[in-house]
Amino acid sequence: MKRRIFCLLLALSLLLCACDAANAGDENTAPPDETTKAENETLAVPEPGGEPDTPNSFGLAYVPSYGFNPYSCTCITNRPVLSLVYEGLFVLSGRFEPEPVLCDSFSVSEDGKHYVFTICPEAVFSDGSPVTAADAVASLTAARDSDYYGTRFSRVSSFTAKNEKTLLIDLLTPYENLPLLLDVPIVRADAVGDSRPVGSGPYVFFGESALARNRNWWQDRAAPVEYDRIALTAAKNPTEVRDSFEFGQTSLVCADLNSPTAVGYRCDFELWDCPTTTMQYIGFNCLSGMFVNRDFRAGVTHIIDRSAITTSVFKGFAKAACLPCSPESGLYDDALAAAYQYDHTAFAEAMQHANISPEYVGTLLVCSADPKRVETAHRIAEMLTDAGAKVEVASVDYETYQYRLRAGQFDCFIGETRLSASFDLSEFFKPYGALNFGGIQSGAMLELCAAALENSGNCYDLYRNVMEQGYFCPLLFKSYAVMANRGSIRSLQPAVDNVFHLSGGRTLSDAGASYEALTAEPTEPAETSPDASAGTQAP
Repeated sequence: MKRRIFCLLLALSLLLCACDAANAGDENTAPPDETTKAENETLAVPEPGGEPDTPNSFGLAYVPSYGFNPYSCTCITNRPVLSLVYEGLFVLSGRFEPEPVLCDSFSVSEDGKHYVFTICPEAVFSDGSPVTAADAVASLTAARDSDYYGTRFSRVSSFTAKNEKTLLIDLLTPYENLPLLLDVPIVRADAVGDSRPVGSGPYVFFGESALARNRNWWQDRAAPVEYDRIALTAAKNPTEVRDSFEFGQTSLVCADLNSPTAVGYRCDFELWDCPTTTMQYIGFNCLSGMFVNRDFRAGVTHIIDRSAITTSVFKGFAKAACLPCSPESGLYDDALAAAYQYDHTAFAEAMQHANISPEYVGTLLVCSADPKRVETAHRIAEMLTDAGAKVEVASVDYETYQYRLRAGQFDCFIGETRLSASFDLSEFFKPYGALNFGGIQSGAMLELCAAALENSGNCYDLYRNVMEQGYFCPLLFKSYAVMANRGSIRSLQPAVDNVFHLSGGRTLSDAGASYEALTAEPTEPAETSPDASAGTQAP
């Protein structure tokens, strides 16, 4: 009897081993067009940390139609995957501070127009090949040609690889804090156009539906998550993303809960704010109508209860801002901002001097495609009307909204734009700038924009002039929500465009920034150097 039971157990054991081997082959074999031979050799090492339905697993959702190319992907849902696979020369913290990652050191010319970056000598891609300056040039060039990153590089003259590890960036105008713009993913040069280019991050793509720990990861530190395998679940829309999270297929989601397509999350989860550079603001018609008077335009900031809007309309996923800069950034001056907060008396004085006819009813234009923007418009119209400035909301479709903006058929409007981390405002003041609606014409403001990029200490004058001239009225900066199943991740510090913020604890001063008397041909970075200061970017 014992021998019979032993034989049955042995047969069952062999059957289970055979099934496991067959399943492993199905899961772990990547299509030939998705991974290289070198990558497959690397990917054969890691073992799964558990199947998707066990407590030891970790999963992320993604929308296949947006893909995983870091330069063309504009989907918030896919960005957490990108932040595990790719690294940039720098990463931005939640306080908008650049922290070096692939950058070992850098120097800048005294005129602020020429930068030299040295790439970490030990940095390698997931296939084991070294990260070079040529890879950085190809990646930054691809980013400059993309919709997602493109406008931030409008002041860049050229990217050049001086040698294997030395990158030169020449600028058209001085830029004090160029590292703020260099959180762009760096991929292998010959793969910039691939659907899943080779990166240098702590994880690699593992077939079609998983990430695996990168055994060639060059950083000598713990990865931001503690799993050898991360399952990837395809989802067609926000509802499917939500369902995969609530039913346990995925462990973490990054979402804009205030977008027109947002869905509600009902399960129990841990929650973090992820800062963005997306500003919502009031724009004015400076040539005709209710807001021609400069003092009245400037006074509008005092009648806006921003806290009420961020709390009741955006449910806390936005930061009230009295200046055209995120309150999380070091460029935001709290003392200056205090001068433009809610003050009913100050608004009444501005309105009295404007001498507006009590019969005049202004038009507040808003795009109907965004319910949150429409709700914000109605709140502001109510605030203005209650204070004696009668305003009615005109909620129109996107094409009509764009036409009326260009034609000047509005008194004021609700606008939204994604700025760069340097909060460059130039597009508001260029003669044909992408954000120049309402007839703003000011060469002096363009000069102030350039001065603020050259030296961040000039941001004070720029922001003060924006508010005192009433060119536009900042309302808030939006935040994304990062939700994770309780206990699935130990700690998380979401940063700008990087959910799994990871820099190795280095600061800008650790990159050894030095300032040298360079004019045309930058020199090699100095071995030791003083601290570098913070900076700015474009819409």
